[in-house]
Amino acid sequence: MLGHYVHLALRALGRSPLMAVAVVVALALGVGASIAMLTVVRVMSWDPLPGLSQQLYRPVMDPLPASFKIRPGADPRIAMTWVDAKALLDDGPAAAQVALATGRVVLPPQTPLDQPAYVDGQFATSQVFRVFGIRFLEGTGWSAAEEAGHAAVIVISESFARRLRAEGSVVGRRIRLSEHSFTITGVIADWTPVPRFHTDMQREVFAGRDDFFIPLETAIALDMEVRNAVFSWGDVTNSRDMKSASATWLQFWVELEGAQARAAYAAFLQNHVQAQLDLGRFQRPQQAALVPLRDHLRQRGVVPAEVRLQLWLAIGFLFVCMVNICALLYARLSRRTHEIAVRRALGARRADVVLQLATEAVMVGGLGGVGALAVAALGLWFLRTQPEGYAALAVMDWPMAVLTPLLACVCSLLAAALPALRVASTRIAMQIKVAE
Repeated sequence: MLGHYVHLALRALGRSPLMAVAVVVALALGVGASIAMLTVVRVMSWDPLPGLSQQLYRPVMDPLPASFKIRPGADPRIAMTWVDAKALLDDGPAAAQVALATGRVVLPPQTPLDQPAYVDGQFATSQVFRVFGIRFLEGTGWSAAEEAGHAAVIVISESFARRLRAEGSVVGRRIRLSEHSFTITGVIADWTPVPRFHTDMQREVFAGRDDFFIPLETAIALDMEVRNAVFSWGDVTNSRDMKSASATWLQFWVELEGAQARAAYAAFLQNHVQAQLDLGRFQRPQQAALVPLRDHLRQRGVVPAEVRLQLWLAIGFLFVCMVNICALLYARLSRRTHEIAVRRALGARRADVVLQLATEAVMVGGLGGVGALAVAALGLWFLRTQPEGYAALAVMDWPMAVLTPLLACVCSLLAAALPALRVASTRIAMQIKVAE
């Protein structure tokens, strides 16, 4: 029976090819534009650590003086002071926790033909690899004792290791970076979470790679360059005093499994805040917060407002296209009212007629879906040419490629539903009988 419906649908489409083409083009444009923007939003809001993000939390507190005026885009509370981070690291009841900041080093020329190069990475505490699930290819990280002793050690990425042009393993090798010498203790697989949630997200949210990890206290002792924002207030006279209680610059993440662990850490965090309030260091009454990773991304507005607006405009355009498709299908099917009414009068059930027309709609949707894939690919290519940081992410993956024709078929069926029910109604069949 389905083959019969397909045969009837092909004959019907062949009788009005121009109108069929118009419907397919409208469907392709509407669905393609929507899929292109949906792909961008989906990738930008993707889980940066699948399987781990559910147990990662960011402690939030407010160390600012009561008189401090927060300016838009310059909120010191996006980071943490060394004093608070150290207290949490020393006494926090978490399974694992990490304080870190984005850093930059200078790699000297490796050959006479090379130029000095900047390399970005993280200054972090020893549990960073566990907290973020970073995989080692060889070697290990460093211990808390080594960090406390300001050990000059470094873990590098696989890509960085290739840039060193060394034969064999690089573990144990000494390298010189920014006038300091470090011993390589391990090599990790390239780690490129998207978005870069572990930074202060003031820059390069969707691009970049961390090619090294250096112990945080070592970086502070060596006065190494910090690339993320550093906010200071009060009596701070030296902007490089990274251990000041009046300067925020560190990101902090804790690993908490289960409600009991979260409750224990939340109580500890509030006790720390209350202690600072009692000492007079914190001046703003507050409730400390543990923010889950995904909530943190939403709060920071990882998906820019203009991208969300473009998505809604694309959805609105799809709605307009569906209205036009509905009108075209109604006009097309209205021409076949007599044919369909005769079938009804001869005993065809309404469900049979609707199923036949739905088959036509699915075929149109399939053709529109193929066109939508081309439109979406063109739109994503155009987005990749833009100078935005997220432009490189505008690439369609297989789930979106499968969704595109399915969405086109659904839209085609929805647009055809009203015209199909209208022309398949019993009233029209009775009108034909009366006319005869």
